[in-house]
Amino acid sequence: MEPYSTRLLKCYTKIETAKFDHLVVTSHYNLYYLLGEKIDTGERMTVLLLSPGQKAKLFIHQMFADQVPTSCEIEVIYYSDEINPIQVLATNFSSHERLGIDQNWICSYLIDLLKTIPAITVEKSSIVETLREIKDEIEIDILRQSARIADAVMYQIVQLQHFPATEKEVSGTIKSFFAEHGVDELSFKPIIGFGRNAANPHHTISDKVCQLDQPILIDMGGLFHNYCSDITRTFYLGRRNQQFEDLYKIVRETQEKAIEMVRPGIAFSDIDLFVRTSFAKWGYDQYFIHRTGHGIGLELHEGPSIHRNNHDVIQPGMAFSIEPGLYIPGQHGIRIEDIVVVTDSGCEVLNKCSKEVQYLELLGV
Repeated sequence: MEPYSTRLLKCYTKIETAKFDHLVVTSHYNLYYLLGEKIDTGERMTVLLLSPGQKAKLFIHQMFADQVPTSCEIEVIYYSDEINPIQVLATNFSSHERLGIDQNWICSYLIDLLKTIPAITVEKSSIVETLREIKDEIEIDILRQSARIADAVMYQIVQLQHFPATEKEVSGTIKSFFAEHGVDELSFKPIIGFGRNAANPHHTISDKVCQLDQPILIDMGGLFHNYCSDITRTFYLGRRNQQFEDLYKIVRETQEKAIEMVRPGIAFSDIDLFVRTSFAKWGYDQYFIHRTGHGIGLELHEGPSIHRNNHDVIQPGMAFSIEPGLYIPGQHGIRIEDIVVVTDSGCEVLNKCSKEVQYLELLGV
């Protein structure tokens, strides 16, 4: 059985358990996960309707017939511009039914539906998003390959990037190196932070030129077969700096011990708490200002979320980042990030790129 058919069956089971009469699936990522086809119809409505006991129905504008998957047994309902798609969709519902809706449906469509059937009950659903948290072997293999490409690009940056350079120039080099590996789309705009810019975890790249004797933080990823990679390393440009090495060692040891904790049955909150407790021992806990990690897959940031208030337990097949960091305002920041996949007894670290302290050379001065 194809993975998409299996995923649809699992989804139907979850819908029945949640006692929904119908589930409206609209997210591009959810549609790809269930149907195996990238569907993008812009502002025009696209809905996959899943109703227990009935064949899945895909509502899509007739202009986008070429995006309709051929591998899944679904009923396709086309509409044209002169037809109100909500009116077509609403014929499948009755008053007082419970309708689950995934996370990204345009609110104007929902408002029109509620005007059409005022008595229907609508609720936010995370059924598909939750299913996506557990990766199958096909997804894990793609994530593994995606991570290897990111590792290769990071290695190329260390070996081949010419400094001095601006943050924007390094970003351009990253895109070029990914393209060399057949990855033409980045999973996010790279975060390149020189010196004090590295103290901002989501720094927007600028025309700042690197200076001698300062850290360089590089956070990047690519999109391989629709699955994201995400890796962060922090380097030092110039001569050996003991203060940087000491702080780097704290971050690295904390990150590696947090990874060692990852196994089925452990709560996400326990991982995050360990990181914060580790930093607190050194008096640096106030400089860790984000969660310990996030799920990754079709989206760069998806479930699960590794933070202090997520008491859900880790399950085999989950893929997420472990990325503690310390950010000293006005000075610098250090973050180390790897992607892990949970196994039956622990986890596999997908990123193999070195985490040793590395010093880069300033050339041409």
